[in-house]
Parts: sequence; C-alpha cells; structure tokens
Amino acid sequence: MPQCPKCGKEVGEEDSFCKSCGTKLIRSRENQSRVESSTAEGIENIVIRRLDGIKNRDEEAVRALVDERYSKFDDWPPFARQEAAEALKNEFGAFKVLSDYKYQLENFEANVFGDVAVATFHIHYQGAIRNKPFEVTSRVTSVLRKEDSGWKVVHEHFSRFPEGAQQQPITSSSSPSPPSYPPARNRTRTHAIVGFISAVVGLFILPEIFGSVAIVLGAYTWRREQGKLGFILVIVGILCMIVGIEATAFV
Repeated sequence: MPQCPKCGKEVGEEDSFCKSCGTKLIRSRENQSRVESSTAEGIENIVIRRLDGIKNRDEEAVRALVDERYSKFDDWPPFARQEAAEALKNEFGAFKVLSDYKYQLENFEANVFGDVAVATFHIHYQGAIRNKPFEVTSRVTSVLRKEDSGWKVVHEHFSRFPEGAQQQPITSSSSPSPPSYPPARNRTRTHAIVGFISAVVGLFILPEIFGSVAIVLGAYTWRREQGKLGFILVIVGILCMIVGIEATAFV
C-alpha cells in the first residue's frame, strides 16, 4: 500500500490527496493512465444506464442517476431549458406512450476534470410514440458530477443533426437520415391559400362553413407570420361569408 510522502499515512492507489494531511499525491504515469481509463469507462457506463432507463421506461433507474440540480435541453419540444422537475415530468410522461425504443451510440468520449466529467457522443434512436414511429440522430453533451454515491448527471444537451448535414455512420451500413420537417412558413402559406379558396367557395355554397374556415385559417396565418396576409384573409373570409349568406338567402 503506498504512503503519503509528507505524513507517512497509507493512501489508496487512486487517491489524489492524502486523507490525513491533504497533501497532493503524485501518481506514476502507468497508474494515472489506468485510473483515467477506468474513470472514462465508468462515465460511459453511467450514460448507458441512463439511456437504458429510458429504454426500459424505468423511472427509479433514471432518478437514481440524475442530480437534484439536473437540467436539460431536449431535442423534442419543449426546446427551452428544463429544470429537474419539469424535465423528469416530461420524460416520465413520454414513458406512458413510448414503445419499441432502441438506441445506438457512436463517437463516445469522456473527459474528467476532478469531480466533473463531460461526455460527448452521437446517438441514433428510434421507436414509436402513440404507435407513430420516429427515428432521430442527435449530438449529445452530458455533464456529470462525482458525489459520495457515485457519478450523477447534472446536465444533458440533445441537438438533432441539421437536415442534409454529413453524419458519422452509426454502423458499417449507411446511417439513417434524421426526419425532415417542412418549413413552418411554407405550411402557413399553404393554409392561407386554402383559406382564400374557402372564402371564394363560400360565396356560392355553405357560406357559414366555408367562410368560417377562411376566418380560422386567416387567424392562424396572422398569428404565425405576424404579417398582413393573415389579416387580409380574415377580412376576406368575413366579407365572403356575409355576401354568401345574403346571396344564398334568395336562392
């Protein structure tokens, strides 16, 4: 058993400081390398257990691995920073509708700075929420803190790969692409076009229905774009509904 060079008390091979006098201990290069390697492997094991908690929908396993000051940036809504209570509530709520969850890790690296560790990796995961399949590839940064009971996750940041970005393959086969989402602005324009068509149709048949559709879509467009298009559609919808009601009253 090695001894402290100052007070002569026995110290552990993995101790950084003497527990008796506080003297900083100098390890041999071989021992230092072994400790760092085992610590990095331990961090990876914590991350895997954390993800297995999601896979198995095990709330207790997840709670046991996160710090009370845990926070998270997710790659699913809400995208704002979530503190521990909100993050766990959202995650455990998803457990109720999550099925067939699988994941793969790639490019895992852990750096240890005393009692703090930073792990970075790529994750590809898939499954189903309310029986609707999903498939996502993200970059993840996980910050851990060493406590008396072991390493705990303090913060996680999940960030999906941008559409069309080059990704490292998860396996030897080609990596799956992250899901594509049509731009919100294009969807809003489509709603506006449907609204104008509904307004015109409302001049001739069922003005109460088609006019109302135009007004609702106009309000939606106005809210999303904060521009004149939605406001114009609301006015057109109201006018077409009034004219349509008057016109159809004499038919």
